[in-house]
Amino acid sequence: MKTQLIRIAAAFISGSLIMILHEFPKAILFYIINPSKDKKDKNIIFKLHHYIDPIGIIFCITSMAGFSKPFMYRIKDKKTNFILGIAGFASLALTFIISVLILRFGIGMNSDFTYAANIGTTDLILQYIMVYMALLSISMFIVNLFPVSTFDMGLCIAGKSPNKFFSIIRNDYLIKMILFFAMILQIIANISTTILRMLLWRGNI
Repeated sequence: MKTQLIRIAAAFISGSLIMILHEFPKAILFYIINPSKDKKDKNIIFKLHHYIDPIGIIFCITSMAGFSKPFMYRIKDKKTNFILGIAGFASLALTFIISVLILRFGIGMNSDFTYAANIGTTDLILQYIMVYMALLSISMFIVNLFPVSTFDMGLCIAGKSPNKFFSIIRNDYLIKMILFFAMILQIIANISTTILRMLLWRGNI
């Protein structure tokens, strides 16, 4: 029971942090590129809790894959769309790389995700958080590869081909249904776990 509660708490904390780390840099970048935007609207980007999607958090806890709530960009410039899409992917990739490095060289986690015995509750929570940071960041990277209009891939498509962007808007419901099934059936979680295990594998060492 205690371990299960720790896992739920770790998934919630990690999912929330990743959502903020994913969306906040994009919002900052948006206002750097568009400095003439209304200052009142600009203050909204610092309300970090707005980036935490409640449904996305539920998926993080239950399916080890989720999605954040993006700042509602209204962009006509194709270049800005593409830059923000790439920035979103880059933030998730960077979070994943840092988490893996901490797990491998800081905590000494192996590919079986074996947690150290006889450690305190605080240390155990921190270990779980780092594992979930790695798993959820790569999971959200995969989720954002789906061409949903508000996701990073949607921004990249809008930046490269507005005609294709309108096409994915027309098929938005179908794409989201495929994504939800992929998360519910643990397909994305299994891919993420496999990737992380490969990077933590130490062979015969």
